[in-house]
Amino acid sequence: MSMSFLSRRDLLRRVGGTFIAGAGIALFPAGFASASPGTGLTSTPGSAAGGPAYPGDPGFVARTPGELGAAKASWETPEYGYYTGHNPANPGTAVDAPWQLVAVNASTAYALGYRGQGVALGMMDSGYRPTHEGFQTGLIVPVRAEGVYGTSGFGYRSSVTPSNPFTAGQRFTVAGDQARTSDYSHGTGMLGVTSGIRDGKEQHGIAFGSTMHVAMTGGSDTQSHGPFHDYVYWRTANKALVDAGAQVINSSWGSYVQTLDRSRFDGLGNDLGVNGNLANAYQLRGKDSASATAMAIIIPNEHLKDLEYQYFLFKKSYSEDGIQYNPNYPGRSFMDAIWDAIKNSGTVNVRSAGNNDWSNPYFRPAYPFFNPAAEAQWVCVGGVQPPTAANPEYTKQFGYNEAGLAKWWTVSTPSNSVRTTNSGGDTSYSNSNGTSPATPVATAVMGVLLSRYPNMDAKQVRDLMFTTANNKMSDGVRFLGTGQTSPSGASIAWTAPDGVPDARWGWGIPDLDKGMYGPGQFLGPMTYRMDKAPLDVWSNDISQIAIKEREREDREWLGAYKRQGIAFAGDFSPNVLSPDGKLSENAFMLQGILADPYVHAITNGHPELYDKISYEDAAKWRREWMDARAAYIQNNIGNNLYAASLTKQGSGMLIMSGRATYEGGTTVEGGKLSIAGTHASSVAVKGGTLGGSGLVGGSIRVTSGVLQPGLSAAEAASALSVSLTEVPQGNVLNVGGDVTISRAGRLAITISGDRDYTSVRATGALVLAGELTLDVCAPITPGTVLTIMSGASIKGNFHSMPERRVLNVGGHMFRVSYKGGAMTLTAERTLPGARSGNA
Repeated sequence: MSMSFLSRRDLLRRVGGTFIAGAGIALFPAGFASASPGTGLTSTPGSAAGGPAYPGDPGFVARTPGELGAAKASWETPEYGYYTGHNPANPGTAVDAPWQLVAVNASTAYALGYRGQGVALGMMDSGYRPTHEGFQTGLIVPVRAEGVYGTSGFGYRSSVTPSNPFTAGQRFTVAGDQARTSDYSHGTGMLGVTSGIRDGKEQHGIAFGSTMHVAMTGGSDTQSHGPFHDYVYWRTANKALVDAGAQVINSSWGSYVQTLDRSRFDGLGNDLGVNGNLANAYQLRGKDSASATAMAIIIPNEHLKDLEYQYFLFKKSYSEDGIQYNPNYPGRSFMDAIWDAIKNSGTVNVRSAGNNDWSNPYFRPAYPFFNPAAEAQWVCVGGVQPPTAANPEYTKQFGYNEAGLAKWWTVSTPSNSVRTTNSGGDTSYSNSNGTSPATPVATAVMGVLLSRYPNMDAKQVRDLMFTTANNKMSDGVRFLGTGQTSPSGASIAWTAPDGVPDARWGWGIPDLDKGMYGPGQFLGPMTYRMDKAPLDVWSNDISQIAIKEREREDREWLGAYKRQGIAFAGDFSPNVLSPDGKLSENAFMLQGILADPYVHAITNGHPELYDKISYEDAAKWRREWMDARAAYIQNNIGNNLYAASLTKQGSGMLIMSGRATYEGGTTVEGGKLSIAGTHASSVAVKGGTLGGSGLVGGSIRVTSGVLQPGLSAAEAASALSVSLTEVPQGNVLNVGGDVTISRAGRLAITISGDRDYTSVRATGALVLAGELTLDVCAPITPGTVLTIMSGASIKGNFHSMPERRVLNVGGHMFRVSYKGGAMTLTAERTLPGARSGNA
């Protein structure tokens, strides 16, 4: 059996079609961009088409809506996995197969022809085992970049004595296949989740058709992601991924530095014996922990003051007199290095929330909270557990950090028993746990979505992933987590209103089924420039619920900050000294500080003071991040960035067939926009063409460009080829408000018969001054009256077409009238030798 796996995007580029006048794009027969068993060529491993990695793969691409169910099933092989993660061919109930692909509904994307092909991704991790059978593809490429450390320090802080040293002036390489043997286990597992080949064996990556560029962290997963890394290394590594073309970078390594046992050690590191410090210990249960002492060595992250302390520690470590201070990059942390590497590229960074039981992710995934400019290029990922016999639904992994203050850029993905490649051997596979394997699930989902939407950048695909994420249980009605509880007995159910991210789950579980059909919401003004793929269809309903809630929350925060100043953020961490320099009894000591020779040197032999923050610095740095956040919100307000709107640019055609309820307006500046569903906002045409046979609830103003009502049979057939969405053809564009065609605008009407012609029906006024062009495709019976526009009233007339003017359109004679709120054409006669065409 042989198959063709040419993507719809590639096919639309390669195959000729019918040119639609005024639209500027090529359109094709329904189902043309597809494949089925018994046709085409079999893709080979590593092929640019990103097709199946082995001969005889049953997966095929649907040609019609009726084939979609069978096509989805054809991809759901044992290596694709099962809803529960258990292969029913094996006895027992152990999770022994993938479930991450099922959880994100990847088979719908595959059935439509999208597997990440043509997309470049990046991975920053501990390296990988290049000889593993799952990586035998030309689509996994280690980056090649070298540099010189600018500072000295240690990568590991998971014990009292730090380790994994690096030294200023020492050369480094960031190539992902150059990791030391003991280091690459974590990266090997993460790479399998995104990029493991589809070979009919244990598992395959979600975005197995994408090209993955791999850099290494210089350590294993136990490397700390606290403020102890070199700016130059991290700028070099991430810049290498960006330069390779990575649109999304996965980074799910490491743990935040822990504390000495807070029930035993005081804030100066003195050992007071077992439970000797329990009375003064900064003890928090964590979000769901049933034990008051279970979190005794895990750095607190439950409240804003805890997360803020981590921000302060970063500021201190990279400022002058800090252990990672680099005079060439003063005050710039390794997290700032990552941001500096990606901020001008539009690349999105995807980061794990952390595997502890707190209400907030750690500083690294929460970075945009303190640097809001980075938010549009950030994703935080929390965890989800597979179903069990006792609970047949996906469950929030309550032992891991949750969305919290990062809810606006968080999703929750499979994190437990994620079947993936293992570095123990070239044919080894195992289950991986933590928000580490959850993170590449989100990265891979973005990779697949980028292949579906080549006209979108990674930031736009990020928003699309958020707004099409699944927040419902299997019945499609109840929120995720309904009826589920944590070990402490607390409910873990979704509590946010529908359409708004939740404090536990963020936006929910990414859904590649929903994601195939356009955005679910606009999270601000969206500019869609269609200069790559010539056609797109959005059939999802598009709302503005989240951005309006975000505006409410942000304005409330801004008002409170203006009234209260930095006091609005609440108490400081106990590791912040009091204004008179005293240390709180609840202070704690970080691990790996007391035995660090660099800390000894810069503290004059008092390393126990290094992780403490002066009140003056804390107040200064708090004001810094709060001012940045206030300026960010004020800029959003001043530039109307809380308005959900769409600007259509580029030569391609976009068909919107869902129910669009956003109210920020729509602007057409190029190509064609066809409204085939309902559209609440007004539309301004400033170039290009507006068409369709749906309802525009607001007004239409054609300043320049074309109003071309109707959706032709050719356009409807072409719409089917993109996502197998049936969009009916039609002739009438309904408008709930006024229709204005300015002097530089044009109305284009197609006439195919006495009762078959396109028209505009408005409930508001018609204001006319521009051009009218007619495409007459057939003779019209003399005396037939064609109402091509109607409204409550008419003001003005089309250029050079006053009342009772007789038009000759290729030998077809029509008389013009503007009476009774309708613009009509009365067929007078057809001259001998009349032709069909435009006039």
